[in-house]
Amino acid sequence: MNELNKYLWPTVKILIIPYLVLMFLLLYRIEYQITAPGGITEVETLIDVDYEVEDSKGSFSSTYVISFRRPTFFQFIINDFSTYNQVIILPEYYRHYTDSETRQISYLQKMTSVDASIIVAYELASDQNDDIVFDESSTYRVVLVTGKAEDLSQYDAIGLGDEFISMIGENDVVVSDFQNLEDFMIEGETYQFTFENEESSYQVSLSKADIEDDLLILNEYLLVDSSEIYPQYSEKESNIGGPSGGLLQTLSIYNMLVEEDITKGYKIAGTGTIRYDGTVGYVGGIKQKIATAYLNDVDLFFIPDIDERYSSHNYLEALAACEEFGIDPEGWLIPVGTVEQAISYLEGLDPHE
Repeated sequence: MNELNKYLWPTVKILIIPYLVLMFLLLYRIEYQITAPGGITEVETLIDVDYEVEDSKGSFSSTYVISFRRPTFFQFIINDFSTYNQVIILPEYYRHYTDSETRQISYLQKMTSVDASIIVAYELASDQNDDIVFDESSTYRVVLVTGKAEDLSQYDAIGLGDEFISMIGENDVVVSDFQNLEDFMIEGETYQFTFENEESSYQVSLSKADIEDDLLILNEYLLVDSSEIYPQYSEKESNIGGPSGGLLQTLSIYNMLVEEDITKGYKIAGTGTIRYDGTVGYVGGIKQKIATAYLNDVDLFFIPDIDERYSSHNYLEALAACEEFGIDPEGWLIPVGTVEQAISYLEGLDPHE
């Protein structure tokens, strides 16, 4: 038997070791993120306004990329075969989130981005069209949970996207202003917080450290009360998340509310978040979005101009990507700081031949 093992073991090693290595490469995940070109999606297929205006001869499309968080070693290796892809170390503050939580955050960003686009587009279009009904009563403010640190004391009890309602502070003071919570809390004590989700409201006890150390991240948003606006709009479900479609969503919705078709027959794409004042903000994945738009034969691509508020330089990143891919940016890559600038640029174009 020992003699048999002597001859069998080398053969077994030859078969098993490559198998184990292969399984390791295919299954073991590492703390990196790969971003690759994705595609473009016409906004009208996702957001529709129930209003009759001139048919659009062109299109507005948001640009999305594909991200692989925690890729396997095999995915990491084959990533080198594409010049379009980018690899970064997964940010430490993001590593504790599960894939499900990451999707929740992305969905929340998309939801609030759509509402911001509605607000900006309707306000701008109301200056051009007296039919539009949109005023202060058309929106309401909410404070939502947008992040949770791993050390949050009630991590599993509080859901991403849940609404903060109030806190009972020192001397039983009810505090609903989330920016002043610390003023009514004492070190070492816990306080009752009320949150609400789609199913019910609930209470949890949190300490001052949870708030002071940003273990619980709350942000205020404006949402649209659709019963208080005209015309009505509808959204279709999509697996595309994140806030970077804000600019193109706003332009497309605006185009559905005014008589003149500002696409003028062009295939228009771009990227950029949208703020309630109509300014355009920084986004990630610029290199891959430039590649995506170019590969999809886009006629012009809107990009956030230099954003001094965050010292961000999407336009410079985009110029570098154009140079790398051999794309002539003249007349194709259009930097804008506001939605109004994008509209003005389109209004100044000749119709596409």
